[in-house]
Amino acid sequence: MSTRLRNIYDDEKDLLRKSWSIIHPNIQKIGVSIFRMIFEQCPDAKLAIESVVNSIDDLNGVDPLIANLGHVHGKLVEQVDFKAEYWTTFRECTLCHFRRALEKSDIAVKTRRLFGMSDLPQSNIDYVMVLWGLLLDYMIEGMTVSFRADVQTRKTNRNEWLLEDGQNNEGRITALKIKRTDR
Repeated sequence: MSTRLRNIYDDEKDLLRKSWSIIHPNIQKIGVSIFRMIFEQCPDAKLAIESVVNSIDDLNGVDPLIANLGHVHGKLVEQVDFKAEYWTTFRECTLCHFRRALEKSDIAVKTRRLFGMSDLPQSNIDYVMVLWGLLLDYMIEGMTVSFRADVQTRKTNRNEWLLEDGQNNEGRITALKIKRTDR
């Protein structure tokens, strides 16, 4: 783990604490802004859920989009130490907020009518949430496959480069040794 944060000065620690006291009361708005910015910077992420819903009858059409999202996240491994496990957190947070939105809407009434069910809105929302879980699992599984492939390709390329670089260095070292013995 990086030691840089452990080595900051006390006044810098105070700055972090004071700035957190400003950020913390607005964390939900800031969180929304963060995701909005992510969606602006990575439009594929913004389109992913909508695209899967729109292609629910033919999921093969969205597989390339999902794979691309996995590759995009593969690049983040080296940049910000992204881990595929973060998608589990994303899934849970998404389901939580989708549930809140559905509970506030009249989807429960519409769902009961659609399935001819009695007035048990919670069980209907639970059922809809299971479906959303399936959709998110589909996306995450597809992203994970391309993510892992991307990470493996990057490792292989890096190892080949290091090996090639090492062999070039061995050649240079041998050439230097020959020059020294010629003197």
